Amino acid sequence: MKISEQAYIFKRFLKQSNAFAIQLYKQISAKSTSGNVVISPFSIGACLSLVAMGADGETAVEMFRVLRYGNVDRRQQVAESYGQLMKLLETDTSISAANKVYVKAGYKVKPSFNEVAINSFRSEAQELNFTDNVAAANIINDWVETKTNKKIKNVISPSVLDGLTGMVLINAVYFMGSWKYPFDKAYTYPMPFWISGTESRDIQMMNRRTYFPYKNFEDKGFSVIELPYKNNGASMLVLLPNDRNGIAALEEQLPIIDLWEVTSQLLKTKILLFVPKFKVEFSLDVQGELTALGMGRMFSDFAEFPNLLDTDESLKVSKVVHKAFIEVDEQGTEAAGVTVADVSLTSSQGPPEIRVDHPFVYVLLSREKSVYFIGKISNPS
Repeated sequence: MKISEQAYIFKRFLKQSNAFAIQLYKQISAKSTSGNVVISPFSIGACLSLVAMGADGETAVEMFRVLRYGNVDRRQQVAESYGQLMKLLETDTSISAANKVYVKAGYKVKPSFNEVAINSFRSEAQELNFTDNVAAANIINDWVETKTNKKIKNVISPSVLDGLTGMVLINAVYFMGSWKYPFDKAYTYPMPFWISGTESRDIQMMNRRTYFPYKNFEDKGFSVIELPYKNNGASMLVLLPNDRNGIAALEEQLPIIDLWEVTSQLLKTKILLFVPKFKVEFSLDVQGELTALGMGRMFSDFAEFPNLLDTDESLKVSKVVHKAFIEVDEQGTEAAGVTVADVSLTSSQGPPEIRVDHPFVYVLLSREKSVYFIGKISNPS
């Protein structure tokens, strides 16, 4: 395969992954009652993609369609693209991503699945006695804590593990990035953040005057500011509605926003930027959201996963549990996310001011423009 063709396939894979990320975020955000959201579509997508490698029939068709990969016959391309992505991540000290497969004691992972898991997803397989659910949950949770610098704890409860649990797949991702242009703590002070068009509350607002990639997409009703991290090429995009009450209208547009195109249109502009400090922890079982997107068969008794374990017993996914954490302060961003899939048997006058002082969407992008984390802040804390 020619290098240019490989590059094209990889870029298409990243765009497909971003499209899935935005659709999933939109589905989750619509149901969020807290006002603040953080998810790692990278984590969820990696976990589901690994499961999809063992799927067949209509289950595989659904998973590949919702993940935006297209036809199931692209399975090998997807695996190779993940292998390329994981290899790139190994060179980035700001992020740690890891996959793990826990298999019911006495069962073996099929060699073909194990090969893909190891070579493309950098995954390990380990037998675990799910019948002793407390001990099994402790082993899984300890592994997650280690891989996320102790930011994600108790991702799985003993109550979701039992003798019918055939396999648990986990993806953990941890990001720690320092701003290329850090904010001075001396200039962080309380400012109003508008929770609605008429109600505000004071929160700690950072500010910095420098050149940031920026553009106001007036025809679309929002502005974009890019805050770069140093050394790794990653960045945080802030998508700020031009109207205080514009978050819903912005989220409606997200599925048709091409992040690659948006970032290419940003121009370095000297601005005085005010942006809030915030910390968000978020957890949910995403079964309902994935079902709503069209990936419901894998949770049913009709699920088809013949390529996972050396067993004639039928398998289905009983849970996809996701927990994520993000903290943004003057020095940079710390973020962690983990996904567990439980598979069961069965200009001129000086710089303009940009105030991120009302609900907004943020996207943490890798240097390859892959969505690591995405969320919204409606009520900073």
